[in-house]
Amino acid sequence: MVDNNAVEWDDTILPFQLDHADIRGRAARLDTSLGKILAQHGYPPEIEALVAEAALLTALIGQTIKLRWKLSLQIRGDGPARLIATDYFAPEHEGAPARIRAWASFDANRLEPGAEPFAQIGKGYFAVLIDQGEGNTPYSGLTPIAGASLADCAAAYFAQSEQLP
Repeated sequence: MVDNNAVEWDDTILPFQLDHADIRGRAARLDTSLGKILAQHGYPPEIEALVAEAALLTALIGQTIKLRWKLSLQIRGDGPARLIATDYFAPEHEGAPARIRAWASFDANRLEPGAEPFAQIGKGYFAVLIDQGEGNTPYSGLTPIAGASLADCAAAYFAQSEQLP
């Protein structure tokens, strides 16, 4: 049996809100996009996990703001994972898909097998960059690496940054 009302989930971000519980959020699934990104590079599992988490965060954040061109996340550390960089490009027109890319720089000789992926970053910073395109001054915000995941770093960033209407 085919459900013609089924939601197409692949490469989708769906916002939700529970009115009576004052809860809102987003559910995301980036199978095809993330699969293509990761297949291009052949990262070791520890780095692949970081790239996947950063790409997902970038898509979730990018989808929530009124973006004319590009949102980037950069995670720089002094550990084996030196740089995780992601870009979310806003849809070019109504109904067009957004695009995402991700990349990592790491020192394979310093990777710690069996360690949590986040531990591979070490000390460093979490940067959010918003570029609205030609003629606009890019915005950038930095916070120190904090918590136990990139999601924790994003939460720390938003807790410390000024949210403008």
